[in-house]
Amino acid sequence: MKFTPKSLEGNVNVAETHPLKDLLWMSGGMVLLLGLLVFALGFGADLVASKAPISVESWLGRQVLQKFPGQESTALETRLQSLLAGLPADSPLHQYAFRVFVAKTDEVNAVALPGGNIVVYSGLLKKVESENELAMVLAHELGHFAHRDHLRALGRGLGLAVATGLLFGGDSEASNLVSNTLLTFQAQYSRSQEAAADQYGLDLLAKRYGHAGGATTFFTRLARQAGDKLPYLFASHPHPQSRIDDLNARIKTRHYAVNGVQPLAGDIRP
Repeated sequence: MKFTPKSLEGNVNVAETHPLKDLLWMSGGMVLLLGLLVFALGFGADLVASKAPISVESWLGRQVLQKFPGQESTALETRLQSLLAGLPADSPLHQYAFRVFVAKTDEVNAVALPGGNIVVYSGLLKKVESENELAMVLAHELGHFAHRDHLRALGRGLGLAVATGLLFGGDSEASNLVSNTLLTFQAQYSRSQEAAADQYGLDLLAKRYGHAGGATTFFTRLARQAGDKLPYLFASHPHPQSRIDDLNARIKTRHYAVNGVQPLAGDIRP
């Protein structure tokens, strides 16, 4: 008797739909998952920034600092320490081992980086005219540390970077891979962040000198000199006049005196 195989009604190895349609579904699913991941990382950035241990932050600082080359300045660190001395004993800023670097560039700016690193551009040092003005700039950067803005500036890669640092250690290959590929420091803050750092800096300046002299003169002079073309320090900050107005309002509210300033010592000039 001759055997006749029965034909199969379907083949599990062959899709019933067009391969291009399957590809589009798979691609759409991947895009959706990536979008959810990016959203989750962004949503959790504030939480991670507020909870990240100083030890992990110090590792992050070493990674980011590589993109901001500069020479360490003992003179600036001394002035920074005089500001820190005015903070309460329980201030979290005392947990940092602060270092200040000078980067040789004409840009008028200063940047707070993770791990207690501050980079001051030499262009800024050429513009300040008193110890009080310089102290206001440094105190402003300390305000970013107090509010942990410097961590939020690392963007959406912060959560994953901190997680790998905690799991594998800061010097592991996995942590270095994540930090090199995901950490992008944006030296820009929101207006509310800048205003909060200004207020923090003003209060610390008044604590250091007993008055608020020099709190606004640096910003006023830069805005006047620049005219319509604002220097880099103002490119990523609120409009200088609104910034000055806010500082003057706080000076009035806090009843700070505005006295004469101290001349800038020669060890600061680049």
